[in-house]
Amino acid sequence: MNISLADMSRYILIITAIIAVLYYKKYKHTSLRYLPYYLWYAVVLEVVANELYIRQMYNVWWYNIGINIEILFYLYLFYQYVANRNTKAFILIGGIIYEAYFLINYLLLSASWNTNQTYPFVVGSILVILVVFLFLIEMFQSDKVLYVGKYLIFWIGLGLLFYNIIPLPFLIGKTFFSQHGLSRELKLYMFNIQFASNILMYFSFIYGFIWSSMTYKSS
Repeated sequence: MNISLADMSRYILIITAIIAVLYYKKYKHTSLRYLPYYLWYAVVLEVVANELYIRQMYNVWWYNIGINIEILFYLYLFYQYVANRNTKAFILIGGIIYEAYFLINYLLLSASWNTNQTYPFVVGSILVILVVFLFLIEMFQSDKVLYVGKYLIFWIGLGLLFYNIIPLPFLIGKTFFSQHGLSRELKLYMFNIQFASNILMYFSFIYGFIWSSMTYKSS
């Protein structure tokens, strides 16, 4: 039986959610305590989306909601971990601008409720990348850099960079060239890049859940 990258991505997501629960005691007193809940929400998101696809029903709207929640969740998560006030303000203002753009584009400018919100998600993805980089800069400028691999939040941030940076050029290209139409082969290639980045993110999460040993406290 051939297993596609999409199937692998779903299976590894489920494994990640299970491992997050198994190692919950390690980080239950930190802001990462919400992460297992989000991961299981992501599992439900994927299961429902796949079921809608199998039944030949619209599922783009479902992904629109899910990706929007995903972006807001990770912005909130890193807001809890950064210490710099300017960075916190950047996350807060950036999150508000992103969400306003998403709602305006989705509710007022989209052709239908089942239209992929590519433009807002490109903005959201770039915002998450910037926030993770700002957090890592803050971490590397402190004495925590000596134990960087022992912090779970580091592996979460690294996974998010895999997830957002790798497919970003293809997402931007898809946004720019969508009006000209994309071949079936190119669309499949883009989807596979996205699924591969998902898998890398989940492996980074899993490694962090298992091997992290220190609680990160902002200065």
